[in-house]
Amino acid sequence: MELTLSPGSSLNSRPFWTSNAELFISRRCLLTAKRLTIELADVVTPECLRRIALEVLKLDKVDWQHINALAITGPSSAFTYYIDTVVVDDQTSADIAHTLQYFKRNLRNIVDLNLAYSNVGSMGSYICSCFGAIYGGQLQAHRASLTVPFTFVEFSRNLKVLELTLDSSAARILPSVCGETLVVLKLERVPLNLAWHYFCYDVFARSIVFRRLAILHLGYEASGMEITKEEIQSKSISGAHYYDQLCFPALRQLSITNCTPDCDLLYADIPFPELKVVRLSGHFDNIRHCSRLKLSWVGDLSIEIHSSEPDETADVYKVTNHFFSGVCIGRTASLDFNTERFPLDPELIRWANLTRLAVVVVDYVTVCKLIALLPSLAELSVFTLKLGVSLGGELDMAESLYSSADPLLAWGERLATIRILEFSEHCPSAVAVGSVQDLILHATSLAYLYVPEPLGPYLIEFVDKKKSRHAHLGKISIF
Repeated sequence: MELTLSPGSSLNSRPFWTSNAELFISRRCLLTAKRLTIELADVVTPECLRRIALEVLKLDKVDWQHINALAITGPSSAFTYYIDTVVVDDQTSADIAHTLQYFKRNLRNIVDLNLAYSNVGSMGSYICSCFGAIYGGQLQAHRASLTVPFTFVEFSRNLKVLELTLDSSAARILPSVCGETLVVLKLERVPLNLAWHYFCYDVFARSIVFRRLAILHLGYEASGMEITKEEIQSKSISGAHYYDQLCFPALRQLSITNCTPDCDLLYADIPFPELKVVRLSGHFDNIRHCSRLKLSWVGDLSIEIHSSEPDETADVYKVTNHFFSGVCIGRTASLDFNTERFPLDPELIRWANLTRLAVVVVDYVTVCKLIALLPSLAELSVFTLKLGVSLGGELDMAESLYSSADPLLAWGERLATIRILEFSEHCPSAVAVGSVQDLILHATSLAYLYVPEPLGPYLIEFVDKKKSRHAHLGKISIF
């Protein structure tokens, strides 16, 4: 069970119990609480920590020894950040150290630490580092949402979950971690020269085995520059090897953002037949490197291209054709183009296994061709649909197209969802209404249609009038 506390954040406010805590007290069941969550209304400060320590952790009727998980969270909004400029001087450092002794004394059995408050700056990072220092040697799970400078040397050898944002400017970006016991590893702001020997106690070992690791995410620091082997070696913290031979015999989920050209994972020993989920994202130049992964089968494959250059167009098709036609997909294959500058050319597309496609801008004719070309497509999302020649919005025109033998109108049988966020012209217009009428007449497997609100009534009326003649229209839900 979980105990939740919400202390006030201002200097004049006092901590108060939430209804959750009152319920625990009234039932006299605090002894069964295993997790403590402290929800901050603002940001974490030395004063805030002191009040929690003195006024919360000393509350009567609470046996804190049964609490083994501690979470300190900031405002619920993911977009709320506070940039602190407080200098951590010797006196402040001593005050924080003294305060944290209350946490250590009362919450001595913490094995799961989650620091998700919203400070961005020296104070927030320093406090996070101090929490890691007092509990790091006993943790089984450690999560922190902001950059952490580590002051201790080694995590517990029982550590199973590690989710951190690294500080690449620090002399030591990680304490030593036992790779053998890790089950989940998620790292953000990973430096290009990450030394994997942080995860192996034998600094001379050539092979590093993550025997139990099931989930791995690496978010590399964004860099559009190619780096040479000599540059990596000169920057390497370990300085021992250019490539670390990595082994992941139990890996099930792999996620890479901004993959580097010399990423050790590209040469890792991964049991790809057992790999269930692969997610790749970043600038196309980063994703290009991931084509070196020898994927023969994957349950769910997701690729998100944030941007690409005009001279990379041919390579974009080469790489995406490799992933979505040369790799056997177990369930879903998703491709997101988060750039409106990339020209979709149906003549160059070979995405036979693609089940989900999301694009920023595309014209109506290309949409028709894409659906005809992609036999496995189940979901299509378009931010802006560009409209060309008007279909007139007339039912007779749409129905004549529906009976045409033109091969471009041979729609896939799996397309279940279409999302259109906006049109290139004012909506509703005859062109917009006619275009969507044409879409739903041809997409006989369609179940869900999401369109801008002004279009809804026109399409619902159209479906109601014609579903007796075209039975599949009666199965479409319009939102």
